[in-house]
Amino acid sequence: MKRIASRTLLLAALACSGAFAAHAVYADDAAVAAPTDEQLAVSVKQVLDAEPDLKPLDLKVSSKKGEVTIEGVMTDDQQMFKAGQAAEKVPGVKFVINKMEQKG
Repeated sequence: MKRIASRTLLLAALACSGAFAAHAVYADDAAVAAPTDEQLAVSVKQVLDAEPDLKPLDLKVSSKKGEVTIEGVMTDDQQMFKAGQAAEKVPGVKFVINKMEQKG
């Protein structure tokens, strides 16, 4: 009888610890909150400025609810494509609106 009670308590303790561990994992996910729009815009701007052929364009970046807008003047279509691809890779970006215009 004591053996059954011991096993039952042990199983109950393990079940509870598993529930607490699962809760802790979800709590950690919640602690890593999505970036604010300002933080997201800054992150995308940093990524764009890290690209040697995009930095001279001094692109403007804004964000609203995870939707990032890139504005500026490009000298060729590949810059627009590259800027959009780079922005999409930034964590937190849901959508990219590319408003870059051709120079001249």
